[in-house]
Amino acid sequence: MEEVIKRIVDAEREAEERIERAKEEARGIVLKAREEARALEKSIIEEAEKNAQSLIEKARLEGEKEAKKILEAGNSEIEELKVRATNNFERAISAGIALVRGS
Repeated sequence: MEEVIKRIVDAEREAEERIERAKEEARGIVLKAREEARALEKSIIEEAEKNAQSLIEKARLEGEKEAKKILEAGNSEIEELKVRATNNFERAISAGIALVRGS
């Protein structure tokens, strides 16, 4: 009977040791999973920031290009107005001279 009790006690001790090892392994797995999750989160954030900077740069370049087009169109319109103003001024001068000459 004593031998049976000893086996039972040994079996219980071994079971408790296995349980403790399993708990330690589980803690290790959880810790590793958390570390991997943090690393993944960091990687995702870095990639998102990189993509955001790329999109911002692209938008900035497009904005500069559009602003340049608008400026060029405005300058072209100014030149056209200058030509018209010069022509109108020349016609006005001619009309004034004609009035002074009595034509």
